[in-house]
Amino acid sequence: MTPTQIWLSVSVALYMLAMLGIGYWTRQKIQDTADYIVAGRRLGWWLSIGTIFATWFGAETCMGSSRTAYEKGFLGVIADPFGAGLCLVLAGLLFAKFFHQRRYETIVDFFEERYGKLLARAMSVLYMPVYLGWVAAQLLAFGIILNTLTGLPYTSSIVISTGVVVLYTYWGGMWAVSVTDLVQMVIIVIGLLILFPIMLGHVGGLDGLRAKVPEDFFHMYPRSNTPLVWLGYLQAWIMVGLGSLPGQDLFQRLVSPRTPRVAQWSSIWAGVLYVLIGLLPVYLGIMGRVALPDGKPDSVLVDLTLKYLPTPLIALMIGALLSAIMSTVSAALLAPAGIIGHNIVPYLKKDASDALQLRWCKWSIPIVGAASLVIALYFQNIYTLCTQSWGILLVGVVAPMFAGVYWKRATTSGAIAGAVAGTASWMVFTLCLPEDYPSNLFGLLVSCVAVGVVSLLTPETAQPSGTAALSGRTPFQTASSNSPSRNG
Repeated sequence: MTPTQIWLSVSVALYMLAMLGIGYWTRQKIQDTADYIVAGRRLGWWLSIGTIFATWFGAETCMGSSRTAYEKGFLGVIADPFGAGLCLVLAGLLFAKFFHQRRYETIVDFFEERYGKLLARAMSVLYMPVYLGWVAAQLLAFGIILNTLTGLPYTSSIVISTGVVVLYTYWGGMWAVSVTDLVQMVIIVIGLLILFPIMLGHVGGLDGLRAKVPEDFFHMYPRSNTPLVWLGYLQAWIMVGLGSLPGQDLFQRLVSPRTPRVAQWSSIWAGVLYVLIGLLPVYLGIMGRVALPDGKPDSVLVDLTLKYLPTPLIALMIGALLSAIMSTVSAALLAPAGIIGHNIVPYLKKDASDALQLRWCKWSIPIVGAASLVIALYFQNIYTLCTQSWGILLVGVVAPMFAGVYWKRATTSGAIAGAVAGTASWMVFTLCLPEDYPSNLFGLLVSCVAVGVVSLLTPETAQPSGTAALSGRTPFQTASSNSPSRNG
């Protein structure tokens, strides 16, 4: 190993030890499943904004979007960061107060109260492949970074990174994730703000960059009148912009703050910050075409860091990249673990105690981590793996969720039809249509139609008295103080 590699390896090791220390320290805050899954609903402004931003700002934002921008420019990264930022703003405006006031712990709790146990059980299973794919994408990026920096074998790099994140998430749950996320958010922002102006000067400023890359790299919308192109463009916006709205990781961050107002505005501000900071790796990826014309798109951000920063700043920037990935991995591990412990275990064992549910929440962390590790070793495109993971939620869950909150007439049969028809049609479209057809968009449309038609043809679902949207109030009105909830 070279002296630079030794220095970077030591810096990475110290950083990982610090994250493990935070996870070990926060374990003392865990008394029950509510502490583990939603941090006891006690997060303030900084932790709330930090954990939402850092969770979203992961491998697909740094490594994935820089790679895709290197190859395709702005039109290649509409889904992330632009669609992802849109998702956070919409979550704050449309759902944060509604979910927070009802004191749910998982998104499956909402589906169970609104539509019944049958759909809730189906949703519990549907969420598993989403997060396995998302975690795998982050681990893939982690392996690329450690392999490039330290020379460790690729497989060993992924295994080490998996072990670190699994351990601190296992110890501290949502508390560990929230505290580490805040630290990681600060490091991410500092690292990118250092590298960006250095590279901007190297390529001759924005005007110089525009003169050296294809003109269409900075277009925000297609210059085409072809309907198929515009449908694909619309799909890019909604793939994450709508597809991530039912995500358990986002749901946890909407119900963990101490008040509905903190939940709402933390999501909105995190969305704005996400787009602003998310533009930096996009521009850096495009700059890589000029600064590294023969470089590898997969590692363009790492390669720019190694070539253009002095060693101390390299350590900081690498810390930023690792922060982005580790924060997302921990959130993606905790999300399915919460569903397994809080929802699936009680379905299988009706008298399951809170202590048993907490144990399953914890042990699900290494189980999900191991399964994702296997997937990571077989996939190579980070950006595609992430966006396709969210496609499952877009076609199967978005329509039932929107209808459940905003349409009193939506029925259980309609929601089941929407979930089944959307998912099945998406699979058929994906297999039978050419690759450039927007199969996810078509699947969403089928799901919406199925929810609407079947709901109108079936009797109204018996509505729980504790659900405001179902008793005629809008989602932004406060539920009655004596309305029942899962937590008393």
